[in-house]
Amino acid sequence: MGASQAYIHLRPTNMLVKHGRTGAAASVTGAAGGAGSNHMLRIHLERFPSLIGHSSSRINRRYNEDGYSMRVLKLPSAAAEQQCLSSPEIRHKREHWRTKLPLERSVLNISIFDGHGGGRVSKLLATCLHEWLVKTYPSKRDLFSVLKAYRDRVGGRYWSTIYARRELFYDRFIRSCNTKQEQVLQGGAAPGKILDRSGNIIDKTSLLTELERLRIYLTFLKYDLEQVSGFKATENDMEVTEAAYAGGSTATSIFLTTYDGEPHDESFFVSPESLLKLVVTQVGDTKVVLCDKNGIAHSLVRVHHPDSPRESDRLSGNFQTDSFGDVRFLNNFANTRAFGDRGGKREGLTCEPDIYSYLIGSTRRLPRSEHSKLPFGGDECFLCLITDGVSDLMSDQELVDLITSTVNNRGLKVATPQYCSDEVIRYIMAIGSNTADNATCIVLRLSNWGNWPVIDRTGAIREEKLMASSSGSDRNNV
Repeated sequence: MGASQAYIHLRPTNMLVKHGRTGAAASVTGAAGGAGSNHMLRIHLERFPSLIGHSSSRINRRYNEDGYSMRVLKLPSAAAEQQCLSSPEIRHKREHWRTKLPLERSVLNISIFDGHGGGRVSKLLATCLHEWLVKTYPSKRDLFSVLKAYRDRVGGRYWSTIYARRELFYDRFIRSCNTKQEQVLQGGAAPGKILDRSGNIIDKTSLLTELERLRIYLTFLKYDLEQVSGFKATENDMEVTEAAYAGGSTATSIFLTTYDGEPHDESFFVSPESLLKLVVTQVGDTKVVLCDKNGIAHSLVRVHHPDSPRESDRLSGNFQTDSFGDVRFLNNFANTRAFGDRGGKREGLTCEPDIYSYLIGSTRRLPRSEHSKLPFGGDECFLCLITDGVSDLMSDQELVDLITSTVNNRGLKVATPQYCSDEVIRYIMAIGSNTADNATCIVLRLSNWGNWPVIDRTGAIREEKLMASSSGSDRNNV
């Protein structure tokens, strides 16, 4: 029903188009290859260093099992989707859904994956997850069918309980969920209503529709069951293919779009001038960190580790402490949620995502009195997606300070997001031990890039880590 692409189209600002309008004011008619597309600049997202930086290294491991993807998802407008589902005549006609609705909505999707037990799952997700999302028909009936398949094919008390309470499951995570977990992360419940300059109400606690949540849940659960973990339709298939479906991967994704969800130029995030809707999905311990206008780091997710009280309550046991003092699930898994990890699926090692939603972006169209109601005050500077190879060796604030100080010292022309992501990985390589994990960092520039205060809050800590690493290397060489 949708499409994904690895590039965006930009119209040169000095180019005149029909009706005498210039690029900044004109609608983009050629974004999907239509009229006017010959006059657009086609830019690949992975080759756009001034906007998105991405760097990955195996560090001191034999292989790099990390993966990532960057895509623009093309979907029907939210209103058209809702109308299609609510119409009795076409509610069950999927062919109409896939072929008749115009793809008017553009969503920037960046995902990061940390594989374990091999790189098969992380590479598969980096290649296919965005394709699965845009092709999924968000149907409650299909979700219940998938939950039944988990009960029958995977088995175990966990999935039997979820299927028996499937209506409650749907109401809690799909229909009624207002994605308020971001307020928990901030330590308080900020007011939910914001007024724009025209007096219109923006409800920041209801940024996701039921269909959007349903698409995410259904996609993750269905394709992890069938494509990633390999639970086929018959028991014979499971027996034959079990060895081929080893390993697993975390998955953290961001979905950035305009707040109102209406059709826009697909390059809306290049020079954002209005509020944006940021949706984050979390499976495992990869992370998303935001830098606000004051240079303060904010973690946008909570990781799924066995020592999390929330995960302990969900799984009710099966936790052990290894010889290093780390808590493990089923005496093996460092994460309690992941794609793959077939051996833990029966006991609840699931890819059910946590979904967070935030209102970020330019405050130009908001009265000053409303700025404080935004989750991070608006005019944010950048987003980082990182694997635990980065987060295990430096705090969120150290990460943000390394990037901001790099830009302050090198200047905006040199210290692009690409330069900064490379700098993060170079730093991890410098301080990492001989057993340091794979490390990946993605930096997405936001509207207030470069306008943070000239201050380095954690510079002394980072310097101390570098000196300690250098001293350790010198001793090893003696």
